[in-house]
Amino acid sequence: MFLRKIYIQNFRNHEETNLKFNARLVFFIGNNGEGKTNLLESISLLSYLKSFRESDQTQLLKWESPYTFIRAEFESDGNDCLFEYGIEKKETKRKKLKLNGEEIKKISDYVGSFRSVILSPPDIQIIEFGNTERRKFLDAFISSTNRYYLKNLIEYGKLIKQRNSALKKEFVTEKEILIWDDQIIERDFEIRNERKKTIEKLSNYFEKNLFQLSQGKDPFTIQYKPNVESKDQHKERLISNLRKDRAIGYTSCGNHRDEIPIGFDDKDLAQFGSQGQKRSAVIALKTACFQMTRDETGEAPVLLIDDIIRELDVKRREYFVNLITECGQAFFTTTDLEGIKEYVGNLNIEKEIYEVNAGKVRLYESNE
Repeated sequence: MFLRKIYIQNFRNHEETNLKFNARLVFFIGNNGEGKTNLLESISLLSYLKSFRESDQTQLLKWESPYTFIRAEFESDGNDCLFEYGIEKKETKRKKLKLNGEEIKKISDYVGSFRSVILSPPDIQIIEFGNTERRKFLDAFISSTNRYYLKNLIEYGKLIKQRNSALKKEFVTEKEILIWDDQIIERDFEIRNERKKTIEKLSNYFEKNLFQLSQGKDPFTIQYKPNVESKDQHKERLISNLRKDRAIGYTSCGNHRDEIPIGFDDKDLAQFGSQGQKRSAVIALKTACFQMTRDETGEAPVLLIDDIIRELDVKRREYFVNLITECGQAFFTTTDLEGIKEYVGNLNIEKEIYEVNAGKVRLYESNE
């Protein structure tokens, strides 16, 4: 996986930026607020078609601009790919996606074309904010390579929304609510099975990574505890919870209530972990995503590392340097050159350094 070119127009504070990459390690340096993270965000859209920072995609548009546009050329699985993505802000938001000149109508049809793993300071929320953030993280990770899972996830969300809408109606029969149950149960079954398989595989990578990071001092695990265990149990719960669900106005059982404990002996890191332990867990988890994607697809994903160099102690920096040598390409943001020299200065890998200032980008140094 290798990003060769990217062109962004009216994206955040970038009016027009056109970059060509030849190196495996690419650094964006500059003060805070100059547009470094915006560049990583534009690259991440090639994978996820949504921001890792915002839920409202209209926020990606440069102030008072009617549209934003991204074009990128990358190599994936030995093939050259052309990515084009536009968001137009009118009365209703309009998006258009093309791959190699052909319009993609369904997001799920694009999944897996460009694979990347993002590491940024807000990732600590996966540990601190508990199951809601962990489900979001797991869904995004599985969906990044599994089109069938994403389709089931989207459909499940729609079905739950329709059932919840029926639950809120003042005059509605049980039949009008229960009509959604069989479809919900079927989608939940598919989602639960994939989550279970993924956590089983991911946990092996996670535990090995954490052992290396903590030198065996933090034997934490990641587990999966589904809210329902089978189709029959799900059916029974939907029926037995119906009176409660009508009172509260939403469906109280299903995979949207799954738990993903991360910790030790029934103690979750969200409650007892130190900041150092939480950082190690996040690094181990995101590294596990990188390793599992590489092993499952046969190609290393692109690493996007946003301003976390200064937060890491020497031990964690050394661990990251080893990870970098395994990747095909990595993009970093940092505020100063000293951080780069201290971080990867001794690595014998081609590098490109770009300086970012008020949305303008220039090549500062290259040794590719």
